[in-house]
Amino acid sequence: MDGEAASDGGRGGARGSVFAHAPSAVELLHLALGLLLVWRYRWLFDDSFVYFRYADNALFLGAGLDYNAGEHVEGYSSPLHMIALLALRWLEIPWAALVPALGLAVFAAFWWTAIAVHRALTSDADDAPRLNLPLGVVAASYSATSFFTAGNEGPWLHLFAALTALALLRPESRAGTLAVAALPLVRIELAVALFGVVCVRRFVQARPVLPLIAAAVALNGAWLCYRVAAYADVVPNTLHLKVGAELEGRSPLTAGLGYLVDATAPYLTLPLIAVGVTVAALRRSRIDERAALLAVALATAAPVVVTGGSSMHYYYLAFPLTLALLALGGLVDLAPTRGLRATIALGVVGWTLGAYPGTLDRHPITRAEAQVDLPSEVVLTDPSFFRQRPALEDPWPTPEEMRGFREELRRTGYRGWTDSPWCNAIYANFRVRSVHPYGLTDPVLSRVVTPEVKRGHKPALAALALDLIEVQRARVAAGGAVGGRVYTDAIVAGTAPGWMRENRDAIARIERRAFHDGGFLRNFGLALQWPERIRLDGPEPAR
Repeated sequence: MDGEAASDGGRGGARGSVFAHAPSAVELLHLALGLLLVWRYRWLFDDSFVYFRYADNALFLGAGLDYNAGEHVEGYSSPLHMIALLALRWLEIPWAALVPALGLAVFAAFWWTAIAVHRALTSDADDAPRLNLPLGVVAASYSATSFFTAGNEGPWLHLFAALTALALLRPESRAGTLAVAALPLVRIELAVALFGVVCVRRFVQARPVLPLIAAAVALNGAWLCYRVAAYADVVPNTLHLKVGAELEGRSPLTAGLGYLVDATAPYLTLPLIAVGVTVAALRRSRIDERAALLAVALATAAPVVVTGGSSMHYYYLAFPLTLALLALGGLVDLAPTRGLRATIALGVVGWTLGAYPGTLDRHPITRAEAQVDLPSEVVLTDPSFFRQRPALEDPWPTPEEMRGFREELRRTGYRGWTDSPWCNAIYANFRVRSVHPYGLTDPVLSRVVTPEVKRGHKPALAALALDLIEVQRARVAAGGAVGGRVYTDAIVAGTAPGWMRENRDAIARIERRAFHDGGFLRNFGLALQWPERIRLDGPEPAR
């Protein structure tokens, strides 16, 4: 960083406090705009009802942190989000109020942290108004503000991106160290970002990394112990679902690049970052710090793009794009006049506010938008698809209704089965056992090797889900219960379908995990027995 401070107009950065100044009037406007849009764009991702069922099963049905009572599967993506929801739902706050309230609160925390990041990239000697362009862009973005009320881990992805930026800029911060250490608990894929921060601290900043590594081992090790004890596994079921999945008719890289374009093109995000990098290089403005943020963002985004992205607009790129934008903090302040600074900031934020994905026919601020007809090779869903579904709204089961079913569940089990792909419908039908036809929460289906039409959607699994239900139903009809060797016994008896018989060993290992009743050491042994993938060698079943 030699010469950077001098050539940057004395911008040494405030190192002694979280803020060099109180939030500026412009930053307060960003807060108001962001909160307004978070509320305006509120919606519920159907997959979020997976979290809701897990939480209510644990709190009100006495079924533990399982999707189906007695079947131990970690079918949620974010342990941190699950813990937060458990704590809040324990207060019996209705989901319709809890989710938007949490989103608004986390956005406020993001705003606060983004200001701290901006101050770390600027100087406390500068008395010019703090425009904080990166914060303004996130606050004005339809994509970013939508994911604060989705009900999933979207809010945490943005907040932890800001905390990661702060940890890179202030490596002495204990809070930042703990936040980075917890990244894999936000999503397991963010272990890449954790590794990136460790590398930056060790090889670029020449800072001690042992405290960060120790915190990461302690936090993630604690959850790993719980995962082994509760689920007899070392990774969540959602990761099993992704491993080895192939997209039908196109390469993952092609799909991933399309996903990147869909998330960034409307907002000109990549050109904005390119211009910012150019300005920072020309003005020698905190080049090393900005490069560190961008390097970690790139390292986190690359696997998303290479593996095909997601079927949901922006979602998987929320963390790296937010981190990359925060790396541009303070660059607008380098403009020679206040008028030019204001013009640039107003233009960029105004463009972002008016932009929206090309999959929509009009701006979603109207809440009357619809998805346009897309080419068959484009398989992206926008939050608008769920925002327009009244079925995702209340009323939902109450804690009292669930408590009323608790004793019946314990004595006689569920009243039936559902193979509905709609997680909200499964949540509403809490008295029935679910075999999710996409494999989200099923330990067998998640390991089936079969093509996806889009990420997380394997059409062949629907027929297999019905096969699993038939085997379970036959077991219950014979006076047994779903658990133990339910699939293996059917295979031995010759009543199981062919694909189960052909994958007998893999299914037996999966079965021992999902229906385990052993202690930690036995579960640890099971967790180390990585199950084989389930393959459909013959014609794929059809119904």
